[in-house]
Parts: sequence; C-alpha cells; structure tokens
Amino acid sequence: MNTTDENLDAILDELAPVALPPADYPPAVIVRDTPREELLERVRTNAKTVGIELTDEHFEVINFLFDFYQYCCEGEQPVYAGSKAYWDYIACLNDPKCVQEEERKNEEVCRYGKLSKKEATSAYRVYRILLKAFRDKGGKKHLYRLFPYGPIFTIHLLAQLPRLRHDVDPHFGTAY
Repeated sequence: MNTTDENLDAILDELAPVALPPADYPPAVIVRDTPREELLERVRTNAKTVGIELTDEHFEVINFLFDFYQYCCEGEQPVYAGSKAYWDYIACLNDPKCVQEEERKNEEVCRYGKLSKKEATSAYRVYRILLKAFRDKGGKKHLYRLFPYGPIFTIHLLAQLPRLRHDVDPHFGTAY
C-alpha cells in the first residue's frame, strides 16, 4: 500500500505481514480467543518496532475496543470458556440473586450499542461506537490526536487483527 505519507509507508513496510486485506472473519472472535495480555504485548511490541509511543490514553481506547469486541459483538461462542466457568455460569442461572461478571461488564461496555457479526467487520460501525464512547473527551479530535492514521486502522495494525472493511478510503482521505 503506497500512500502519500512517508511515515505511514514506513510503518506499513515494517508491519507488512500485519497489513491484511479486509476480512469476513470478525476480529471479535480473535479477541475472545486470545488472552488480553498477549494482545496488549503484541500492541506494545509492534508500537515500539514502528516508533509509536503509547500512553495511558492510548491504552484506554485500545482496551475499550478490545472489551467492545469481547462483550458486545455477536459471536459463535458461549459466554464461558472451560468446564469450571461453564458450571459457574449454570449455577448462576439458577440463582436469582447472582449476576454474572460478564453481564456487569456487558452493561458497562455495551451501553453504546451492540453489533452483529456482519456489522463488526465494517470500520464505520465500530468507529461510530468509539465516537460515542469518547464523546466526553473530545470524540473525533481526541481519537485522531492519539491515532493520526485512524484509531481502528492503527489498533488493528498494532494488534495484528484482520483489517475491517473500508477502514481506509484514500479517495476521501479517510482512515477509521
């Protein structure tokens, strides 16, 4: 991918194996299957490789996006993993006073909306959720100050997640 920005070209050259074509496979499934610490370590390593300095503000957006993918996008997997978690889940279903930690997390993260499997592969849909979530901090200005090449495009690139559909539109100079 050749752009008019030499810095971006250098980043894409360095992370070439990461620059995947847009996928039908929702990144939410990958985020659910990969331990969070592994994803964050991948982001740190790739950011260091290309010379991007990440702050706590960056990680707030990154963690929000990972939480959103994990809890608010339709997937093919149940909300539990492993037999102990399954039986805890079943026990909680039978106890009216029990509230799953997953449900509490869903209420907190999903207050900006949920996406279907197909919607979760569209950059614009995910971008709208980020705008709502970070409206109080400045919305679009805040996100593009942190991620000049687009928050979703950059996070996916650093985390080695499949690119979303229409994450970059060079004709309009847009990167989500």
